[in-house]
Amino acid sequence: MKDNPTLKKSKDESPTENTQSRIKNLEMELAKKESEIEFLKEKFNNNQEILLDVIEDKKELKKQVHDFEVKQLDEKLNNFQQLLREKHKIEHRLFITKKNLDEARTELEFRKEIIEDLENRGITDYILGNFPESLIKYNKRQPK
Repeated sequence: MKDNPTLKKSKDESPTENTQSRIKNLEMELAKKESEIEFLKEKFNNNQEILLDVIEDKKELKKQVHDFEVKQLDEKLNNFQQLLREKHKIEHRLFITKKNLDEARTELEFRKEIIEDLENRGITDYILGNFPESLIKYNKRQPK
């Protein structure tokens, strides 16, 4: 036989004692292996819990990133809308100012025409009290 300590027969031991010794050795090995299996199961369960925690953290981080991106887009949209309102407000002011300037230019041109007509009026018109047509139109427009 080979030199296997569990199989080696001692001259002192009987075959039943040898079998019992071998059974005890195998039971000890079995207990040791079961202990290793339990340890590995615990390690596996711990690693699985860690992995689930990491997956949960990753989901939470993805949600936070998504929320942050949505918040940024919302802020950009609000800024854009505010800029559009300000642009429309400025365009309206520009339209009103241009309208007022056009009206003022028309009024100045009309008054310039009145002044020129008064300057070009002859002495006979002055003596007879004839006023230029432009001045008559101007006086009709003005409330009294």
